Amino acid sequence: MKNVSVVIIGGGATGTGIARLAAESGYSVTLIEQGSMASGTTGHFHGMLHSGARYAVNDTSVAAACFLENQRLSTIIPDVIRKTGGLFLAMNDEEASHGDALENACRAAGIPIEEISVETARKHEPYVSNAVKRAFIVPDGTIDGMALVTLNRKAAESAEIPARFITNHRVERFSFDNNMISSVHVQDKKTGENKTISCDVVINATGVWTGVITALAGISLEMMYDKGTMIVFDAPLSSAVLNRCRPEFDGDLLVPLDGHSIMGTTTRVVESPDDNIPTQEEVDVLVREGGVMVPSMQDADALRVYAGIRPLQKPLTIDTETVHHSTRDVSRGFQILDHTSKGVNNFISVTGGKVTLYRLMSEKVVDVLNERYA
Repeated sequence: MKNVSVVIIGGGATGTGIARLAAESGYSVTLIEQGSMASGTTGHFHGMLHSGARYAVNDTSVAAACFLENQRLSTIIPDVIRKTGGLFLAMNDEEASHGDALENACRAAGIPIEEISVETARKHEPYVSNAVKRAFIVPDGTIDGMALVTLNRKAAESAEIPARFITNHRVERFSFDNNMISSVHVQDKKTGENKTISCDVVINATGVWTGVITALAGISLEMMYDKGTMIVFDAPLSSAVLNRCRPEFDGDLLVPLDGHSIMGTTTRVVESPDDNIPTQEEVDVLVREGGVMVPSMQDADALRVYAGIRPLQKPLTIDTETVHHSTRDVSRGFQILDHTSKGVNNFISVTGGKVTLYRLMSEKVVDVLNERYA
């Protein structure tokens, strides 16, 4: 392979995953992050390694992909994953009925699911409400986003051509030569110093800021900014990931994490990728809904409240009013966008996805690189 310089913008799970695979494939990699590593969505999600079951009823392909990646990642990077298992809990008759749809959808997606007795579920999870009517086991787990990013970075820096990581630098503009980006101009956010980085390829892995970066190349990409708020409780309220057995809604997910518990999540469409401040209304919803599943949550001490923004590309056909408050029906799948059709021949963006899918997303981006340069 000839020496090809690749600039990756974005230091989250996907950006560092691309950096790792690209560096290991022999590319000369420079990654630029506007803040600290994993300071975007990767550092502000609930820590769940999806089995795919949460998406099985509405999006079979994403559900199946999540399960396959769940299994691969558990083998490839076991040090940053805990195989806690997951439970779907039906708290009323309507949710009990939804259990049949969940079971059928999981089987269609190839996701292992087993109904267990309520007594067995409560024996395993003693804080669960006495009102639970049905319980299903799925292979959910947890993944440490910060540790994952660190792992990817170390691997990229250990490649034959060590990758270079530049943090706290904002991309200001691109220079072009014959419909190609020839250099990326960045500014040090601490000192104000300007730097120019030459490149053969630019990969935009900035998550919710994807449209901001494509605009620097004159390309319009409309994103949806979907805020999800979470509460960290200072108590181990479960040993497994707990899910309400219903179509996705606010406050139906509890994730165990190092002796604490993360309750999530809401979905609120906001105007900016930087609008990640939780509101009291969101906190109240989480406590109320979570308390139905785990009543002791009502009295647990909260360590902190935080929010992350989901990186969703706006579907062309979606009704804006439909998603004004919620994006539950928008696919959590991802797209690799080659911007050649927009007149920029060496510019690639990756949009959407989940932390659970980061490896697959990274692989698909590097496949595009290899098709051109290997």
